[in-house]
Amino acid sequence: MKLPGKTSVARMQRTAMLEAERIEIVQDHWVKEGAITEPVPYMVQRRDDLMGVVRMIDAINSDPDLLDRVKKRMAALASAADAAMAAPATTVGGEDATIDDSEVAD
Repeated sequence: MKLPGKTSVARMQRTAMLEAERIEIVQDHWVKEGAITEPVPYMVQRRDDLMGVVRMIDAINSDPDLLDRVKKRMAALASAADAAMAAPATTVGGEDATIDDSEVAD
């Protein structure tokens, strides 16, 4: 699978903010139109999580040393991911496949 492309901290923050806003607008619209009686709880949680990401990025941006460390770590992870994608696939059960031992986030 192709890895995600490059991004920036500012772009990630803007995307999280826009998505949180979109969720809120849609949920409010559906309540107003009578399609649902109240916002869907898991969508409210998703909106809250995205706004948490926005606040976290605000906190990172407010500390220049932390911002530099985060950017360096993101660059290191990106180069490691690029190297992993460039590595040849290992053979498993007679078929070519890459083995991924990383944890999958919720």
